[in-house]
This record gives sequence, structure tokens and C-alpha cells, in this order.
Amino acid sequence: MSKQMVTKAAKVLTTAALMFTLLGPSTIFSAGTGDNPLFTPDKPTAAQKAAEAYKMQLVEEHKVKLAAKDASIVSPMKDTEKRTITVSAFKQETNYWCGPATVKQMLHSFNNSSNSQTYYAQKLGTTTDGTDFSLIDNVLNSHQSKHNYTYRDFAAHEYETWKSIVILTTDWGYPTALDLRITSKNMPLYTATVEGHILNTSGYDLVNANKKQIRLTDPFDQGQRGVTFGNVWHPFDGVWNANQDHFRKAVIW
Repeated sequence: MSKQMVTKAAKVLTTAALMFTLLGPSTIFSAGTGDNPLFTPDKPTAAQKAAEAYKMQLVEEHKVKLAAKDASIVSPMKDTEKRTITVSAFKQETNYWCGPATVKQMLHSFNNSSNSQTYYAQKLGTTTDGTDFSLIDNVLNSHQSKHNYTYRDFAAHEYETWKSIVILTTDWGYPTALDLRITSKNMPLYTATVEGHILNTSGYDLVNANKKQIRLTDPFDQGQRGVTFGNVWHPFDGVWNANQDHFRKAVIW
């Protein structure tokens, strides 16, 4: 290699190193993420604790009826139903703004209007490392009064509870926020792993026992393919597994 070529190669490497330093690893490697990996324990208010207790009572009643295949469960609360709610999708404006975009989507569904992603990023304290998922319930509650959102994480044996929450919140007309670690194995429309992604539910389809699905309103268009962005159906069990694969294993409902 000539001296001139060596010099040119060194300049390229130096430029790349400078870009990495300026942008930081979060910006370069977190395309489609926006979930801050630092864990902050949720701190529920007294009102949130009361709301959680009441909602969990309804969930437990729903689980018992489903297990007994109780004929008193009326549509659309059966385990063989399909339902969607109207949630407008807003594409995240940066590769680490899935949190602000999801909050905008959810609040828009309540209020038929919403502020900018910049506004919600400020309220959430979003940085280039993403959004702290445990803060989302507080921002949602301070911008609407129809539903008291609470944070809940799940152990591996709590699939039926998680399932009932997804069904019931849709039946109530409210989207639920999810924190996922997405792989193509669990959610095949994704072609690459996303270590942490925030998005919300907007429907379920349990009509076909062999093809149960959840509709997610996703602010991320992975690879600019027009496949993952918007209101998109994913395997029900796959989304559960993606939620379990995430270190928080949590939803905001």
C-alpha cells in the first residue's frame, strides 16, 4: 500500500472515530429503540394503587370466567373474539423517540388531539439514551382524565393475567403501553433485533385458536420498509415473549 493510500485510510478511520465520539453509541446502534436501559422503580401514587387494585379485581374475574368458559361473558369479552380501537400512528421523529411517539399516539386516542413529540420528550425527560418506561404512566395521567394508568411487571407464570389485561383494556377502549425486546423469532415482521422498544396495543384477534394476534400501534418503520409502522398485527404469544424478554417485563395499563 502506498504512503498516500495509508494516509487516506487513516483519515477515514479518524473521521469515523470522531463521528462515533460525537454521536455516541446510543445514536449509532439504537435505530428503532428509545427505551432507556437504566432501571428506575415505579413509584405509584395512592390513586394509582387504588386504581390498580380495582383493575386487578376485574382481571381476576375475567380469568375465572375464561377458565370456566362462562356463557355469561358477553361479546366482546369472550376468548374467541376480535376487537380493535382507533389509535392514530405517529412515526417517531428520531431513532430514540419511540416513547414520546407512543405517548402522543395514546393521548391522541383519548383527546382527538395531541402535542408534539418534542413536547412529550421534554415531559418524559427523554435523552439520546431513550425514555424511562416507568415515567410514562404519570405523563399519560397528567394529560387525560378518562383512565388512571398504572405500571405492572409480570413473572413468567402470569401469562393469563397479561392476556386478560390486553383483552380488557381493548374492551374498555384504552391502549396499553408495552416495553419489548423484539426478535424476528417472536415478531417475524421485524428483520433485526431491537433491544428495547416502546409502543402500544390497539386490538386483539382470538377468533382462530391457532393464529391469535395482537394489533400494535408502532411508531417505528424498521428499515423504511413500510411493514412495522402503524397499526400492525403480530402473534399474540410472540408479543408476550417479547415483553418477557425485556428486562422490565412490564406494561402500563
